[in-house]
Amino acid sequence: MSFGFTKIVLKRPLATAATRRAFAGLTLIEMMIVVAIVAILASIALPSYKSYVTKSRAQAATSDLVGMALAMENTFQKTLSYPVYSAYTTIAGGATNFTSWTPSQASYFTYSVISTSSTFTVRAVGTGAMSSSCILTLTHANVRSAPASGACGFTSW
Repeated sequence: MSFGFTKIVLKRPLATAATRRAFAGLTLIEMMIVVAIVAILASIALPSYKSYVTKSRAQAATSDLVGMALAMENTFQKTLSYPVYSAYTTIAGGATNFTSWTPSQASYFTYSVISTSSTFTVRAVGTGAMSSSCILTLTHANVRSAPASGACGFTSW
């Protein structure tokens, strides 16, 4: 039994040599346009990325300063006085009075402390890839400072 339907087959015309050459690749102008677009996008994206990385490293350094302050407060709780550092003294993780503290940003910041028996100030100064004008401080009274210039990616914390 037949319903009168016939099979229809559509055939594509064969490509000629001229049409194959027209779609063979990109022209030099097209490549130059692509390169220019990529260069414009890179010139916008890279500074933004660098700013983001700087800010995140400085934020992590603020956490390190809080850890240093906690180590100082821990010593105060035990002895009823802070350890005395008469000038800014560079502190590395595991140093005396800081055995429980290890900085996460030691490759980008130098940490130091100055203190009397009743006050202290801890400080992180940018080094290497970080700007040396990125100086963060934290005092015994929880007074926090960052450069007003925004060298750390922020002006207060």
